[in-house]
Amino acid sequence: MSYQEFAYYYDSLMDPAFYDEYVHFLNEHIHFQVGLELGCGTGEMTLRLIEEGKQITATDLSNDMLEVLFEKAAFKQYHFPIYRMDMCDFSGHDDFEAVLCFVDSLNYIIEQEKVQSVFNNVYESLKMGGAFVFDVNSLYKHNVILDGYKEENDDEDFYFEWDVSSDHQGNITHHVVIEDKESKERVEEIHHQRTFSMETYQEMLKKAGFLDIEVYSDFEDYHEKCERLIFICKKEAH
Repeated sequence: MSYQEFAYYYDSLMDPAFYDEYVHFLNEHIHFQVGLELGCGTGEMTLRLIEEGKQITATDLSNDMLEVLFEKAAFKQYHFPIYRMDMCDFSGHDDFEAVLCFVDSLNYIIEQEKVQSVFNNVYESLKMGGAFVFDVNSLYKHNVILDGYKEENDDEDFYFEWDVSSDHQGNITHHVVIEDKESKERVEEIHHQRTFSMETYQEMLKKAGFLDIEVYSDFEDYHEKCERLIFICKKEAH
């Protein structure tokens, strides 16, 4: 399920410092000028990379997320390609120096064969020597940290409630409620995410053709009890 009305509140619930740290991590590990971003959401990473002079093609499945990005880009007077696209089914794109997929966007693809399709598509879209950088929630996060998780916030602007349940096998369900006190709008959405083991992701990446694969945890060296796995995969000449 793609984001709907919740897209317009998404940024208010995220910490901007997280994106800044992510850009710093990215610049430490890969160098590129022309990139494709999958699941760009409201474009926080896209805009930061464009501000650094990179050429980014931004894509997402959610019309609402893209509408927010269009508004941000217009405000900053930035002009770059923005497309509605399913990352499971894309082809015919130019060879990119980097393909990027941030903030657990890939976890919204539930079927393993469709995740494999993403990896296959990405590999074919990269130039030789190009990099695929993506992150996913860890099994530990889905099965332990988020099991029974509940967050509630009530301030002068809006009321927010977020509940998460886990099946302890990598699948979680998010129930989100937002009540906008100014517009009197009530938003309620249910989102499903799935993750796999690090080894499963590595096997799928190798099947797609990636042989040079590095894994990090939360911007640091890999450790088992982490929240986020970050993969940096290079397309090498055979």
